[in-house]
Amino acid sequence: MRVRHLILRRKTITLDTDWREDPLPPRFSGVYPKTRPAKPDWKWRSAQAHCADHEYILLCEVNEMKDNWRAWLVKKSLEAGSIVSRYEFHGSHPGIHVHADCGRGGVEFGPTSIKVPLRIPALGSERARPLPTRPDLFWDTARRHFRMDYTKGSLL
Repeated sequence: MRVRHLILRRKTITLDTDWREDPLPPRFSGVYPKTRPAKPDWKWRSAQAHCADHEYILLCEVNEMKDNWRAWLVKKSLEAGSIVSRYEFHGSHPGIHVHADCGRGGVEFGPTSIKVPLRIPALGSERARPLPTRPDLFWDTARRHFRMDYTKGSLL
């Protein structure tokens, strides 16, 4: 299936860890086989979601001190997780951008799926988009980018 189709499908969040600064367990990353140690000044947040035929993980990692913001959409499978796309901002170079490997369609599993070559928009062609200012704003922007919504409650 094409990467853009995986991203465009509406997904419902079933579990949200909120922001944490402790080591990152494999069940919340989807791609790391072992617990990833906590790094100074970094915090992470993970959500599990589903659509009609797939399970997903949204993993955000933020370092406000280094102005480094990243969100990964991970497609879960029985073998392991595969990063479908990365949504990122780095203070070292301009613009919020996306990385994806449209040729493999989100089917490479484990940590090797992190390295994806395509950058959208290409370096130097950034459009004006609001830059992340707080972790919660970046989380909401990434969640909307990957079409993830919380379960709607019933009205009383």
